[in-house]
Amino acid sequence: MVCDTVVYHPSITRLINYLDSTGGREKILRLLQYLARFLAVQQSSKLAKSLQSQFTLVRKFLRFLKPLNHLQAASKLYDNKLNSDLIIRYANIIKNLAMGGYLFLDQINLLRILKVIDSNNFTGTVVPRWTNWFWFFGLVASQVVNIRTIRKSQCKIVALLREKELEMMSNNENEIDKEKLIEDDKSLKAAYMQRYSSTRKLIWDSLDSFIVLNNLNYLSNEDGYIALSGVATSLLGIQDLWRGTKI
Repeated sequence: MVCDTVVYHPSITRLINYLDSTGGREKILRLLQYLARFLAVQQSSKLAKSLQSQFTLVRKFLRFLKPLNHLQAASKLYDNKLNSDLIIRYANIIKNLAMGGYLFLDQINLLRILKVIDSNNFTGTVVPRWTNWFWFFGLVASQVVNIRTIRKSQCKIVALLREKELEMMSNNENEIDKEKLIEDDKSLKAAYMQRYSSTRKLIWDSLDSFIVLNNLNYLSNEDGYIALSGVATSLLGIQDLWRGTKI
């Protein structure tokens, strides 16, 4: 009975489904990669440094051919003429093209590490640098989307609150349309949630931008701080995938 309770527990089922997905395993490996990087700095551990390299390599395998996902998403966004906000639409297209380029170049890095292609100045220096640049372009485009969404959500919240206040002032208690109030409350809740999600993603992208700017040597922060930023964004990614995992 106790065994059945554990085996069929919803959390265990969700964990199994999470680990069964490529994205779930990749996010956990990313967390372990940055934790190992942090330990390698703090304790000067050769084992942690070796584990960091191994986790990084395995993640590259898991992301093989993933650029196709972003290219397809960019194509769908381009074909979708119904999105009235052109800033969000085109920023999302740029974001997906940039992330597709980032992941494609990262596959070249994988082939170089596996010694399938020669390691020279182009594959060993130019390609890794452009990999980080594409990642950065994708993050900037994502930040534009989030800032725009936050602004739109805030305008909607203000408009709904003003409308609700005017309705309460102009009508007495018996004349208030309760169904409309319920509908407005749902819209308000959705706007608050959208603003929260976009703010959270903006912080997430900013932390990743901190990492990539250090990779490009435009910032020169200690490796421990970079690792902690990676840990934070990995946890955010795990949390998002966990919420989307079916029980």
